[in-house]
Amino acid sequence: MNADALYQSLGRLIAAIGEPDFGAAAFALVEQAIQADHIVANLVGKNQIRGLFTVGKLPPRIANTLNQRYLERYHLLDKSLLSSWDIGKGQPVAMQFDHRLNASPIYNTFFFERAGLCDKISLISCRDDSMVCCNLYRLASTGNFAAADVQNAQALALPLTAALWHHAEQMGTSRAQARVPHKPGGPDDVQWQALQSLSTREMEVCRRLLTGASNEGVALDLAISTHTVRTLRKRIYKKLEVSSLTDLFSKYLNTISVTDGRRSR
Repeated sequence: MNADALYQSLGRLIAAIGEPDFGAAAFALVEQAIQADHIVANLVGKNQIRGLFTVGKLPPRIANTLNQRYLERYHLLDKSLLSSWDIGKGQPVAMQFDHRLNASPIYNTFFFERAGLCDKISLISCRDDSMVCCNLYRLASTGNFAAADVQNAQALALPLTAALWHHAEQMGTSRAQARVPHKPGGPDDVQWQALQSLSTREMEVCRRLLTGASNEGVALDLAISTHTVRTLRKRIYKKLEVSSLTDLFSKYLNTISVTDGRRSR
């Protein structure tokens, strides 16, 4: 999957934050990037768990029943979820399901054998006492995820979980509440002006960094050296007043997508 196609899918995901079609946009992204057959996202607290969406190739009735049962009680049997609190702090991680860790026959039978699923990659991001858990599934007819799929999922972990956090925050205020329109002079306006300060090449690099590409991946895609990418990355961080990729996502996630295609430099 090339960087431009990935960026377009990511842009559609960002545009859908807080909207009913966010789950569909998230599924389109992971289906395109790692050929996932289904996606389920949950917001987890120390004493509670809330479903965000379940979308994909499973029939809706089966998918909704599985997720409802998981939220009600089966998450207590998911040992990988319990262990995720220790690994999802800081940078988000992609973790492939380990059937040996989840030795519960009830869990494996209900969520994999009966549902026709064979494998899962969990994208985990923890903040304070909350965790976003985004599960990507493969149907048995498709086959297990390969090592390259896990690597690609790791590259998606940061932008996808960042979008999920924003979506959860907006949905947590009020499901009926419309998104607040942009007001010139507000925080988004400052971010827009900062993005306009990037050169065409800096914007190209920024876009690819936001798709989860490494310095080497950006260099290969743009046919430039990794040294040039590192130099441009430093300039981008300085102009946008961020210190890390995580900071870049946090500040510019809702602004970066609308910049594409509306610049002439």
